[in-house]
Amino acid sequence: MTFDRLRSSTAVLASAWVVTRLFLIGALTGNVPYPDGPLIINDVKLYAEWSNLLVTGRFPVGDDMWQYPPGAGIVFALAAAIGSNPVAGFVLIALLCDLATLVVLAVAGRRRHVGYDAAWAWIVGAVVVGPVFLARFDVLPTFAAVLTLVLVARPLWSGVAAGVGTMLKVWPGLMLIALPRRSLPGGILGFTLAIVAILIGVTLWSTGGVSFLGEQGARGLQVESVGALPFMVANVFGEVPTEFRFGAMEVDVPLTIPLGLGITVLGFAVMGAMGILRLLGRLESSAPVDVALTVLLVSMVTSRVLSPQYSVWLLGVASVVFLDPMSRLRKVVWILVPSVLVTQIIYPFGYGSFLNGSWWAVSLQVVRIALLLIATGWALWVVGRRALRRPEVVTPAGKDGPVTPPPKD
Repeated sequence: MTFDRLRSSTAVLASAWVVTRLFLIGALTGNVPYPDGPLIINDVKLYAEWSNLLVTGRFPVGDDMWQYPPGAGIVFALAAAIGSNPVAGFVLIALLCDLATLVVLAVAGRRRHVGYDAAWAWIVGAVVVGPVFLARFDVLPTFAAVLTLVLVARPLWSGVAAGVGTMLKVWPGLMLIALPRRSLPGGILGFTLAIVAILIGVTLWSTGGVSFLGEQGARGLQVESVGALPFMVANVFGEVPTEFRFGAMEVDVPLTIPLGLGITVLGFAVMGAMGILRLLGRLESSAPVDVALTVLLVSMVTSRVLSPQYSVWLLGVASVVFLDPMSRLRKVVWILVPSVLVTQIIYPFGYGSFLNGSWWAVSLQVVRIALLLIATGWALWVVGRRALRRPEVVTPAGKDGPVTPPPKD
């Protein structure tokens, strides 16, 4: 059997998913050799504590480590409700969302006659991300983001998926920018309906569902963020204080507060400009997933937090790139691969060395951030150039005749 036939085989695709996920689970449980693999499950143990509270209808109000919108509370409560072990329940939910994402990508690839490349990207990409892929909450909102992009042709349902994702972890709401201007009203309607429905349901079921909003403003620069990189490089040559806050290690230097604010404002400005371009119809010539990936990259590099699990976000949106032959960001995706792989080396294997200022671990972080910035700049250049280009004058040959296509980059 040739390589192309293997790649297009549903049985081979399914077998690869089973094998890779067994590897990831084995790394988490210690049954497969992986440096510090079982430590990665510590976050899931924290989820389990929340699950035991949430299943009673109460959110962890006052817990500064609770950073999730109210929809996440439903998932964590479900993890405790489906069995006696919330840790196992959460991993099962994560696996089901993982499988659902694979099915969506595979079915979409078949229907669009582009094959299984997107599905293979999801399968292989999870191994590049590492065991953190199944040991964090992010596979769930990523599934919602993938649905949002795959359903762009059905704006109402695309908006519903974005709304559900926003109620899980906010960022999937950014995917609405993928909708063409004419589809935005339907997408916004679906988005609003989903959010209102979830908020009403959570309010009737529980207390403290929106408490997470009060825990966001005081966050500083996480050590892995782009803004923290100069401080971590300085830590190689002299001690720079860090402190554990809001569930992450942050640089404990007064300068980080205005710096973090400035970077955040810059990110909002760039994303706001892209939103205006969408409303003006200037992004119509770019593939929807290209616009979505660009906005996601901007949000990540200007965020005060850049945890390893954010790689799952990139994996989901980047996989959709392979569903659209019109995408111009495939080279950007390949730049992101080594960045994600380096992230897996830094955490968990080199995390202690990174915090202690070891030159090799900090050097890997420099590589990670540099690749992310290059990918972001490239994506902005590709999408921005097409947006600012003079519109083509289209002259139809007849009522249903051919029109002049936009020039290729």
